[in-house]
Amino acid sequence: MPPGPGFHAGGRPGCRPDLFRGPMHTPPRTGVRAPRGRVTGMLEPSAAPARTTMARNASVSVIIPTWNEAKYLPALLDSLQNQTRSPLEILIADSESTDGTQDLAEARGALLVPGDPRGPGEGRNRGARAARGDVFLFVDADCITPPDLLDAIVAAFEEPGVIGGATGFMPALGNAAERALFSLANGYQRAMTLWGFPHNAGYCFFFRREAFQALGGLREDMPLNETHDLALRSRSLGRFVILPQAVLTSMRRFRTYGYVRTILKEYIASTILYYATGRTSAERFRPAPAR
Repeated sequence: MPPGPGFHAGGRPGCRPDLFRGPMHTPPRTGVRAPRGRVTGMLEPSAAPARTTMARNASVSVIIPTWNEAKYLPALLDSLQNQTRSPLEILIADSESTDGTQDLAEARGALLVPGDPRGPGEGRNRGARAARGDVFLFVDADCITPPDLLDAIVAAFEEPGVIGGATGFMPALGNAAERALFSLANGYQRAMTLWGFPHNAGYCFFFRREAFQALGGLREDMPLNETHDLALRSRSLGRFVILPQAVLTSMRRFRTYGYVRTILKEYIASTILYYATGRTSAERFRPAPAR
């Protein structure tokens, strides 16, 4: 099981989850588009939001896509319960789990939003359609959030032009090699954002409601890189930021499918394919195992 909320980056007590000093910003770029590709299976786009700051009393809806996540979900819900700012609601966008995930979610007071298993992008969009908050926070079920995350998200929107962002990510109970690997990945995410190509690994990211709706949500025809695609498209509306906070996540995909195969095939190759064609291959995606 992942560690409890008292553990921080790298799986060791006492390590700070705020890996970097401050948020990194991507300026709005109205003349640059994401890679071309037919955009299908999204929410109905709405009018672009006004570029204004957000009030400190803004409400946050937490949206968690799940498929057989009964092992990991309790730790995430515990960490959300221990936030310095309470979320307006927690929505579980479940895709026909058979391990008791739905019963667990309802027993913990979360709002269940069931649907067909059509991928994480569809699940996140489904949760967003049911959400009522001013801010949508999307978190993977095998993550653990730092206690100040919601406060940090709302504070980020006090800066003019900010319409969305993401956090860092580190392995829960990771060894030295895994922590080093994730540190490199965090550096890549921040460098891409600094260079004007916001990178969203998808573990934990957030958007203003109006911005997410104006963008039409996530592409549901992309089993991989749909979160990167959303971040790139968001440049037309405003700034995408990377917070100093980091969530902890499991290493189950790497440990089950192998590090080399997962990194080369599911991440590097799919990213190159996306930038070249605006698409990713369904054959490169495998659901994360419930272990």
